Amino acid sequence: MAIEISPVNPETKKEPDSSLVTNLSDKLDLSSLIPLYYQLKNKILEKMENGEWGEGSLIPSESALQKIYGISRATVRHTLDLLSNEGFLEKKRGKGTFAKKPRIEEKLPALKSFTEEMQGRDASKRVLVAEYNEPSPKIRGILNMAPGEQVFHLKRLMIVDGSPLGTLDSYIPGRYKFSLREDYSKSLYEIIERKGIQMGEAEQTIEASRSTKEEILLLGMKASFPTLVIHRVVKSITGDPVEYVKGVYHGDRYRYNLKLTRYR
Repeated sequence: MAIEISPVNPETKKEPDSSLVTNLSDKLDLSSLIPLYYQLKNKILEKMENGEWGEGSLIPSESALQKIYGISRATVRHTLDLLSNEGFLEKKRGKGTFAKKPRIEEKLPALKSFTEEMQGRDASKRVLVAEYNEPSPKIRGILNMAPGEQVFHLKRLMIVDGSPLGTLDSYIPGRYKFSLREDYSKSLYEIIERKGIQMGEAEQTIEASRSTKEEILLLGMKASFPTLVIHRVVKSITGDPVEYVKGVYHGDRYRYNLKLTRYR
């Protein structure tokens, strides 16, 4: 799967000044067949994408947007509600509406690496640990390791859109002989497959948790925050364990999407 720095505190933002409002005065096409709410939605998203409204920025109020675009208050409110439901805006009672980045979504059950999940996004990985060591009894059992066999431990920081998203701790049996000189900022699954190992399936659990002191530090936060924790065991097409990975994601920036079918 599905990855610096302290986020902007939206409560410190002030109402956009008159120069910003002037820049927003590109009018909607009131004669177009395209619904006004949809036109306004695209205008707001455009301002967010080009950086005029960065993450944490306070956007103009409903009444201000109504005056700027010459549309009804109900249309403005409907548009802001849509963008809030889609994760692009956050409403704070008594403070206003703030721009935010939508959560990164992983669609299950495809078995993908973090690099593959983040195709098309500004994403990278920073290698924190790459070493061989003695596995814990839990990891030795999960990976079906022989007595005395060492485990290759790879710890990486996932960075998306310039901010840390979470950490990945991968454990691979020493018998696969992974090099310490490999560039593990690239796709681990591609590296595994280059070694001739064909991955077949994985079992994964997902749980909610709170950040540890180490995670607060690595993700550039100032206080504890909610996390999504995944535990995944990847097996080859012959059923042999290839990797155990523990991923910790910032809970406010990541979510899973599953499509469920009722068998009849």
